[in-house]
Amino acid sequence: MSMLVNTARGWGNVVRDRRLELGMTQEDLAKRIGRTRWWVLRFEAGHAGSGSIENLLKMLDVLELYIDVKTEPGYDDSDPMLADPSGPDPWGGRS
Repeated sequence: MSMLVNTARGWGNVVRDRRLELGMTQEDLAKRIGRTRWWVLRFEAGHAGSGSIENLLKMLDVLELYIDVKTEPGYDDSDPMLADPSGPDPWGGRS
């Protein structure tokens, strides 16, 4: 199944729903990711701002969830840090 998640509340719902599907308690998940039950409760309530990418990745791994990051059609991200290394030099030098 595929879904669009673009809010902290949405991330919390996905984590909670999957945790329950797997028969895990908040305490079980917390122990497996090295956080407290309170932290999991807050994350599931939509306070994902307290999370880090590392914690999110740990949760996704434990819950057997995967992320597929896409841009909208026509989106142009001119940030050189994310440029294709095989493409032209984003700073104007030689390739």
